Amino acid sequence: MTAIINPDGSQRLIALEDLQDISLMTSRFMKTLRHGSHRGRVALEKVTRVSNMQLRRYEDATDPAIVPLDIVMEMEVILGFPHFAAWLADVHGYDLVKRKAGQGETLLTMCRKSVKESAKFHETVLEAEADGVLTLEEWRDIKKAAADAKDIAAEAEVMANVNIKRMQEAR
Repeated sequence: MTAIINPDGSQRLIALEDLQDISLMTSRFMKTLRHGSHRGRVALEKVTRVSNMQLRRYEDATDPAIVPLDIVMEMEVILGFPHFAAWLADVHGYDLVKRKAGQGETLLTMCRKSVKESAKFHETVLEAEADGVLTLEEWRDIKKAAADAKDIAAEAEVMANVNIKRMQEAR
């Protein structure tokens, strides 16, 4: 790990690699905003204190700009899941658990959403393939449908991991 040295000569508690990971994850979450019904940077710009240009900087994994916490919170509200918070918890060896996570109703609701989004994805692919030629717009529709289905699956995976760990620890 590469230490970060402050101007006064003191060493930071996090390594350079940690900052690079933050940039990569921020970039990933910003790109997630562009998929599905999230409407991307345009939606985020309307509800935050930063410009579209600054949001582009956050999306660029090579740019050292770090997204402020209030912007992260806005991103998570728009995405409907605390992706960044879950990632930070994981980095520190914790699981982010939604209150009442793992109870049947929540899991069944997630299952219903997953089936619905998967069906939309399949329908989108079948419609796009119907004439044997995939257009740019059809590829965009496929990408959107796949991203929507993936978001639900990611939430289910987090829930499963939390409950597996909880049950293993209870043994």
